[in-house]
Amino acid sequence: MAVVAIKSFGGIAPKIPPRYLKDNQAQTALNCPVFAGSIQPILDMGTSHLTLEKAGTIKTIYRYGQDNISDTQHWFHWPAEVDVCRSQIAGDTSEWTFFTGDGTPKATHSGIALAGTNYPAASRPLGLPAPTSAASAVVAGAVDDTETVETRVYTYTVVNKEAGRTIESAPAPASTSVDVRTTQTVTMGTFATVPGSGYILTHRRIYRSTSGVFLLVAEIPISQSSYSDDVDPDDLAEEIPSLYWAEPPAALQGLINLPNGMMAGFVGRDLYFCEPYRPHAWPENYIQTVDYPIVGLGRMDTTLAVLTTGNPYFVQGSHPTNMAVVKSDLEQACVSKESIVSFGGGVIYAAPDGLMLLSPGGSKIITDQYFSFKQWQAYFKPETIHSYQQDNQYIAFFDNDTTQGGFIFDITSRQFILHDMYATAGFQDLQRDKLFLTFADKTVKVWQEGAAKSYIWRSKKFTMPHDMSFACAQLEAEAYPMTMKFYGDGTLVHTQTVQSRDPFRLPAKRARDWEVQVEGSIEVFSIAMAHSMSELANA
Repeated sequence: MAVVAIKSFGGIAPKIPPRYLKDNQAQTALNCPVFAGSIQPILDMGTSHLTLEKAGTIKTIYRYGQDNISDTQHWFHWPAEVDVCRSQIAGDTSEWTFFTGDGTPKATHSGIALAGTNYPAASRPLGLPAPTSAASAVVAGAVDDTETVETRVYTYTVVNKEAGRTIESAPAPASTSVDVRTTQTVTMGTFATVPGSGYILTHRRIYRSTSGVFLLVAEIPISQSSYSDDVDPDDLAEEIPSLYWAEPPAALQGLINLPNGMMAGFVGRDLYFCEPYRPHAWPENYIQTVDYPIVGLGRMDTTLAVLTTGNPYFVQGSHPTNMAVVKSDLEQACVSKESIVSFGGGVIYAAPDGLMLLSPGGSKIITDQYFSFKQWQAYFKPETIHSYQQDNQYIAFFDNDTTQGGFIFDITSRQFILHDMYATAGFQDLQRDKLFLTFADKTVKVWQEGAAKSYIWRSKKFTMPHDMSFACAQLEAEAYPMTMKFYGDGTLVHTQTVQSRDPFRLPAKRARDWEVQVEGSIEVFSIAMAHSMSELANA
C-alpha cells in the first residue's frame, strides 16, 4: 500500500511537470520560505517609519548619515533609477556622497544635503570644468642682456575647497610663451570667467612650465583678477596632478565603488573610471570600450562585472591604467539594470532566460531547472525586475502587467518561492542589517518585521499505480489550527481544519493523482497520508 510522507519542503519548479517533481517540491509556494526545510510563513512589512516627500513613484532610496543608527533619518529618494556611492576620501568627516541618474553626475555633503527637505536638499556637479581660455602672460621689469633668459608657458586650474575636500579641474589652454630674465616678473590675467550651473569655485592655481612639466607657482583666491610671478625656480611646488583629468561625462550612469579608491560608471558602450581617490576626475585615457551597450555594473570581490545587452564582461586591475577586460563566453544579456545584485562572491541579474549568476567558480543560469524561457518571460516580465540582497537571499519584485508581486531565490538552498508583496524601491542598510523598502504610498518599511502572512504550499502530483484512496492524514506543525486541502485527479475532495498533531480520517475517495495543500501562517514540519493508521504511524 502507498504512503505519502513529506518531511522536508522545497520551492517551485514550473518547468517540471507536476508528477515529475521531487517528492518535496511544490506546485505552489506563496509566502512560505522553505529554505530551512520546514514551511515557514513570510513576515509582512513592519510599521511605517516615515513617508517620503518627492512627487512621482519613488524608484531609489538611500539612507544618508550612515555613521548614525536611525530608521527615520535621512532618506535620499528619487523618482528615477539613481546609483549612489559614499566617498572613499581619506579623512572625510562630511560624508561626501556621489550619484548618477538624476541628470548630470552630482555630489553632496552633510552641509548642503540636509539643509532643507526632500533629501538631498542640494548638490553640486561631481566635477569641475577646465577653464576654456588661456590666461595672458605679460613680462615686466628692466631688460638686462647679461641675465639668463628662461622661456616659460603658463596655465592655471580652478579649485573648489569645500567641506574638507579639495577639487581641482583640468588645466586651461597654455598661454603664449614668454622670455623672462632673472629680475623680471610675469603678470597673469584675463582668466576665464567662472562657470555657472551650480559650480562652486574658491581658488585658482597658477602653474608654469619648467623642463617640460608644469609646476605649481601659487594658489590665489578666485576673486583675484591677476597674479605677478616672481617665484624663484627653486621655490616652485609640486607638478600639476590634473593634466589629463576631465570632469565626468554628463550622461554618466551606473556609478559604483571599487577597491583602491576607484569608482566606475558608463555611457553607452564606454566604461569610465575615476582617478583613484579623486571622484571628480575621470581621465579619458582610462576609458574601456566593450562590444555591446552597457546596462549596469556589479562587483564581486575585486572584479567589476559589466552587464550588457550581449555578453557580460569581467574587468580587474589595481589601477585604471592596468585594467584587464575579459569577455565572457556566455551570451546572456542583462534585461534590467535594477535587477543587478552584488554578493560577496558573485553578481546575479535578470537575463532573458532566467537569473544569471556570475562568479569566479563558474557562471550559469541558476533558475534554468525551474523555468523555461516562456515561463520566465510570462511570470515575471524580467525587464521590470528590481532586486535586493538580504540574508544571502535574492529578493525581487516584478510587474508583469497583470500582477505586481515578487519572488525570493535563496542562494544557499537554491530554492525559489513567490511572495505577494510589491515595493517600488529598496535599500540594504548594512549597519542595521535591514532591508528598507518603499511602496506606492511612499511609506518606508522594513522587510520581514511585521506579522506572519498567510501562505499556500501545494505538493507535487503523486501518481499512484492505479486508483486508490487514502484513509487518514497527519500534519505536524508548531501550533494549530491549520488548513489542509486534498485533491484527487485535480478535484478538491476534502478540506480539513487541523486542530492538533493527531491523525485524522479522510473521506472515501478513489483517485490516481493525489495532491495536498497546506494553508496558514504557522510553521509546518511534516505532512503524511496513508491507507491506515498503522501505516501512518510508520511514515
